[in-house]
Amino acid sequence: MKRMFYTLRTLLYPVGGMLFPCKIMDKDKFKKYEFGRMIISNHLSWMDPLYQMFRIPEYKRFLSKKENDGGKLKHWFLRNVGIIFIDREKPELSSMRECIAALKNGETLTIFPEGTRNRINRELQPMHSGAAMIALKGNATVIPIAVHHKGKVFRRNYMGVGDPVELGDLMGKRIDENILNEATERFAAAIQATLEKLDEWVKNKGWKADKKVKKQAKKALKAEYKAAKKSAAKAAKNNG
Repeated sequence: MKRMFYTLRTLLYPVGGMLFPCKIMDKDKFKKYEFGRMIISNHLSWMDPLYQMFRIPEYKRFLSKKENDGGKLKHWFLRNVGIIFIDREKPELSSMRECIAALKNGETLTIFPEGTRNRINRELQPMHSGAAMIALKGNATVIPIAVHHKGKVFRRNYMGVGDPVELGDLMGKRIDENILNEATERFAAAIQATLEKLDEWVKNKGWKADKKVKKQAKKALKAEYKAAKKSAAKAAKNNG
């Protein structure tokens, strides 16, 4: 699956960058959590998974509704890039187990807890508790991601990475309706907070400030390296 995913990503990356341009807020946060990550995101268009595929580094699997399965060829292709299909009305135990196993194996799994695309507005829809069940049973690090607006081909969009959802106090407890509701509420709050922060970032053109900070950090590191090299050369000369 990883091989197919990376092959597809490598081949399509130049085209994907042009078709689905997207700037990412706090992308480095994603890199801090390497094992068993579960991404939860709002869902505004069919392009949302593509933004993640081309703009968020590393291999990731996606949970998708069974209606997207299609024919045999489409099923084979999507399964081989890591898609897990699930019946939203009657989730199969095998699909849930596959999601949990993926997290326990250290893979990254993306879930859209709203269950379907929001075709009305940008407000979060009620979330299904299945994502919470998978996260708790898979002992996942849950990372919220927010998409700024409904994507359009060749039109820039924005995506923000939020802080992990705190689930430590719920882990290890007997999973019942109250626990699932509490985790689901935290998911919604985390995505909403990330979306609000992203709105400010877009309004203030935060990517320009981010670029400036990175440039200054790179310059400072270069100066530090140059000074250390000069100091080492001076010490070697004195010792000689």
